Amino acid sequence: MEKIFYYAPTAGRLEDKSMNVHWEHAIPAYKNAPHVWNVGGQDNVCVFLIDTGDGLILIDTGLNAETCYLVIDRICQSGHDPRDIKKILLTHWHNDHTCNARVLHELTGAEIWLSREDEIEHKKHENMVGSIDLVDGKPVMSWIDADSEEAKLAGKHADYPYEVTNFYDDDKPIVLGNFTIRTKLCPGHTPGVTSFFFEDTDEETGKTYKVALHGGLGVNPMMREDQLKKDGYPVELAHRFVKDCYELAKLPVDIALSSHLNQANILPNIPKDPNDYSVFVADYAWADVLINRADAVKALYPDVYKD
Repeated sequence: MEKIFYYAPTAGRLEDKSMNVHWEHAIPAYKNAPHVWNVGGQDNVCVFLIDTGDGLILIDTGLNAETCYLVIDRICQSGHDPRDIKKILLTHWHNDHTCNARVLHELTGAEIWLSREDEIEHKKHENMVGSIDLVDGKPVMSWIDADSEEAKLAGKHADYPYEVTNFYDDDKPIVLGNFTIRTKLCPGHTPGVTSFFFEDTDEETGKTYKVALHGGLGVNPMMREDQLKKDGYPVELAHRFVKDCYELAKLPVDIALSSHLNQANILPNIPKDPNDYSVFVADYAWADVLINRADAVKALYPDVYKD
């Protein structure tokens, strides 16, 4: 069997120069599962829309404020009304996943969910902007005040402020309509990365699929020891990530959602028929990508993982 889904990093999609022509990176809305669509509208960060039968759930909110119109348009493309969004679930606090939470909340009145661990980070970085620079050949993440001259010269600005209304509790699933979504705290990429697990049934075929989304699979530079220390995080975050990935990889998952298209080589495999989700039914993808990411972190700590 040919494995078409695997971790396939692609450089440049987060660069500012790409966002100056973000329409050149636009993609259509398409189904990932019977009642799940990617409505992010661009070829980097995904935004997942779940039709629960009793309102919509949105997971993440788009790459940046300039692409918010794509999210709203793609929701409409998928045959839904953005005003039916009841809950916005954020995978983690980074602004490429949360930047449009305020706008979408104002449009819909939807609840905004985040982990308690990442609400601390969200508040800490509320008026900060980030960038990745190369230092001695290694990528380094830095955060500067959005009102600083440096940020202004770089053309960077803070996202619209949003208020978290609900916090995840891994012992209490999120229930809306026909969907029960279970959460799991998966620290590493940030202290409060949250992953999601649910089942989705296709009424036409009667088949039920186990669907999962890991909320933060980015490794470099976030989980290097020097970056963790720079950010004031314990190095244990990286090792917790490795442990969690190996444990989660054992779970049976039929459809693995990917919060960034490059994290599972999604872009070249988007079907011509946007309603044909069958290509994404791949029971190997979840484990393969998680183990790949765990091994990438292990490579950053050769003295710890000698085998």
